[in-house]
Amino acid sequence: MPDERLSPASAAGAGARARFRRLRRHGAWICVALAYLTVFPYYARVNNPNENVRIWMTRAIVEFHELNLNRASATWGYVNDKAVVSGRLYSSKAPGTSLLGVPIYAAQRAVARLFGAQPSPRAITLGLRFFGVGVPLAIFLFFFARWAERVTGSSAARDLLVVALGLGSILYPYGVIFVGHALAAALAFSSFMLLSLEAPGAARRGRLAWAGALAGAAVIFEYQAGIAAVVVAAYALARHRRAALWFALGALPAVAAFGLYHAVVFGRPWELPFGHLENPQWAELHKQVGRPDPRAVGGVLFSIDMGLFIFSPYLLLGVLGALVALAREERLAGAVILAVSGGLVCFLATLPNWHAGWCVGPRYISAVAPFMTAGLAYAWRAARRPFVLSALAAGLVVPSVALNVVSGAVYPHYPEVFDNPVFDLTLPLIRDGYVPYSLGWLLGLRRAWSLLPLALLSLAALALALRGEDARPRRRLAHGALALVVAAAFLVPLSRYGRKPSPAESAAAAFVRATWEPPPTPAAARTAKSPAR
Repeated sequence: MPDERLSPASAAGAGARARFRRLRRHGAWICVALAYLTVFPYYARVNNPNENVRIWMTRAIVEFHELNLNRASATWGYVNDKAVVSGRLYSSKAPGTSLLGVPIYAAQRAVARLFGAQPSPRAITLGLRFFGVGVPLAIFLFFFARWAERVTGSSAARDLLVVALGLGSILYPYGVIFVGHALAAALAFSSFMLLSLEAPGAARRGRLAWAGALAGAAVIFEYQAGIAAVVVAAYALARHRRAALWFALGALPAVAAFGLYHAVVFGRPWELPFGHLENPQWAELHKQVGRPDPRAVGGVLFSIDMGLFIFSPYLLLGVLGALVALAREERLAGAVILAVSGGLVCFLATLPNWHAGWCVGPRYISAVAPFMTAGLAYAWRAARRPFVLSALAAGLVVPSVALNVVSGAVYPHYPEVFDNPVFDLTLPLIRDGYVPYSLGWLLGLRRAWSLLPLALLSLAALALALRGEDARPRRRLAHGALALVVAAAFLVPLSRYGRKPSPAESAAAAFVRATWEPPPTPAAARTAKSPAR
């Protein structure tokens, strides 16, 4: 008989090919995950309350072993977004992000003390962002990619969808700063993923319990994620009937923790911070919550300055996909996607301050991003010939990635006065040498060149997303060409909208440049006196 054993060279070659296949399978995810960990837009003088009040709470717990921020504020300075109860100051945000940051900051502080040092505010913020938000989101996106491939049966769809959600949605701008929006979205959708993968009538109890725990945890990170959690709980009951009891049991610890925290801080388990806001202007706004305003719905979805479907146009296909699923075999999944999306949009439209201050996109409804993206996965599965859907989706993912990555990486705190913030603020900043801390900056690259690592990762991710499902070269070329035509058809008109700066925009741009970190080069600094259009 012939010797079937491989020679050492052949075995090494086979092993290398196997490793390459594994790397190729996860290539898009790797690019997306690294894109979260290579930029650090930090501007201390802006004192962004959405992030800093959470950091203040984390530091107060670690350094003073207390939940209130009185001593923290006296030590580190004023920060907005606080609640006041009997003279004690607390974070007005859901506590999940701050609590998650406690072991991270405690470990960082302990390591620094070994060297006789104290972490700087910038170092603390970097550590909390990296390990508290960036790494958890990278883990979530890994499992999302696997779920997408299982639902669609397509590796091309897997790559396209993980790039779309990871880089082309609101998750990216809120995945590079220490806030709860993206984390709550990941937790809520992870619960849905687990439930959707369990067969009705044969669901594993442990999986259902984990799904309940994730849905419950989402509310601890963002209060409005409760809308998604309720819808997912209804999905568990409709899909798994009596077995959904395990979902409820899994959610109990999070519900108990939620109630305990609010009882300790605000006096009652169901009492939220919004009735105790320190800022009188914001307290008055919360008293004006009413019925959903149709004009707010239009602004949330389609306004150029923050609209969900402007910053992530591919999500429109996700909504259509949910409608297709609702009409076909995946009725429950389609209903969940539409209910979560519609519920959160209507919630935001009830708020008088639905714009939500200095932000990128409608941050209060970040949880809609993975659910709408899932709609596109179900549309892909239903498509008999996915070539057109794939090319159209890829074409809309390109501007989605461009708008969200550049916004999140450079300045994820858009002042409300800009009617086209990417083209009127961010791109002129990059052109004039105003760039954030990043891996490229650490490597010695300056001005726009410092964003080269992020640009390469984003382009590599897009190249994998644009390849399409057909292996024939001509079909792939046609797929990529059609996608680029769609992308250009969206971006070119957008780039020409509202390009004449108003006095308010010029003043806001001057403030942004005056508070920039790291200090710009001398040539760039001169432009701060006369902000570019």
